[in-house]
Amino acid sequence: MGFCKFNRRRTKSLSSEVDLSFQLTILFLTGLFCGFSYSAYFYSAYMSPLEIESKVQKAPNESLSRLVHKALDLNGSIIEQLFYEMQTQRNQKLFDEVRILCWVCTSANTANRSVHVKATWGRRCNKIIFISEVEDDFLPTIKVDARPGRDGLWAKTVHAFNYIFDNYINDYDWFLKADDDSYVLVDNLRKLLLPYDPNDPDYFGFHFKTIVPRGYMSGGAGYALSREAVKRLVTRAFAGEITKCPNQTADGSEDADLGRCLDYAEVYPGDSRDEKGHFRFYPFVAENYVHPDLSEREWWYWYFIKWPHKGGADCCSKHPITFHYMTPHHFYMMEHLVYNQVMFGVTDVMAAENPGPDNIEQAEQVAKKPTVGSKTTTSSTTSLTEALVESTTAKILTSTSITDETFVQLNQTLAFTKLSKRII
Repeated sequence: MGFCKFNRRRTKSLSSEVDLSFQLTILFLTGLFCGFSYSAYFYSAYMSPLEIESKVQKAPNESLSRLVHKALDLNGSIIEQLFYEMQTQRNQKLFDEVRILCWVCTSANTANRSVHVKATWGRRCNKIIFISEVEDDFLPTIKVDARPGRDGLWAKTVHAFNYIFDNYINDYDWFLKADDDSYVLVDNLRKLLLPYDPNDPDYFGFHFKTIVPRGYMSGGAGYALSREAVKRLVTRAFAGEITKCPNQTADGSEDADLGRCLDYAEVYPGDSRDEKGHFRFYPFVAENYVHPDLSEREWWYWYFIKWPHKGGADCCSKHPITFHYMTPHHFYMMEHLVYNQVMFGVTDVMAAENPGPDNIEQAEQVAKKPTVGSKTTTSSTTSLTEALVESTTAKILTSTSITDETFVQLNQTLAFTKLSKRII
């Protein structure tokens, strides 16, 4: 009896040991399977066979952990690509919400500069037209009755806004005037104009405080008028309702004359500076501002500007809109630096949507490209990244307006997904 009881206890003990061993074996095999599956996923997602072969050939003595780190670092471009995609979508939304017609004042002697305007920054306007005293089928130009040179600037301005009022006043929200030697960062202009209603009489540019009681905007730096501002300018000032506005045969300063007409039409200069008080429209090239001794120069500029200005690293806005007296070489340099290069660690990435032409012969073809670049297909990424980006994108694209705060959320999301990718 006792022996039988002992045997039963022994049998029960052996049975429990067998069950425990079996469970441990199953757990081990399950862990091995999961580990192998994850490794296979990691391999397929981040390191193609060709990449591994290339890395091993180039660095046969490097450890596996170092190769893995390099693979993660190289594939960080996935996040940058997602950021580019979000930026492109935001620019597309701004393109649709802030519709800008750009008109460029040119002439027979400077039409060669306008070719480069059309091939560079002009492609980012919703529409661009060229006003000249001569016909030019290549641009093409809208020919108006005006004298060549500076004496004809006011006549071109009057004809331009009359033409815009007759043909485009309801198709666009804002109307930018620029010279053919001005470079315009149109995306930054949209950022400035986004909070404003085009049905209000607004007028933005580089503010001079002289001549006109409330001042006027520099013609060389360019100026942007709202739809309502153009309506008042044409129907009140140009139509003769206000007799103090110069007629189109006047040969004075075009920008000061426009300032007088707008003042009479109750359209007053707006504050175009950024949140730090920096200018965004500039009547000269950037070199005139970035040098630290700007304030020590004897210059008429100091007597004309509305707001104080200092030189050096803190001279200018991080979101400038225009620079004047720019050569075609400056145009292509700006295109390359702003749209084709990204500084490592800088989060405010500009989308390289419109690469410039390789030579002058390509200018016409490039100028006919769509203003906003096509969407770029992003690389495959983790479901976590896709879910986070999809959620953030939905918030941005369904919002009534795109604010800097909304875009900060995108930056935070991308930073989190990048961190998550490196942790796993």
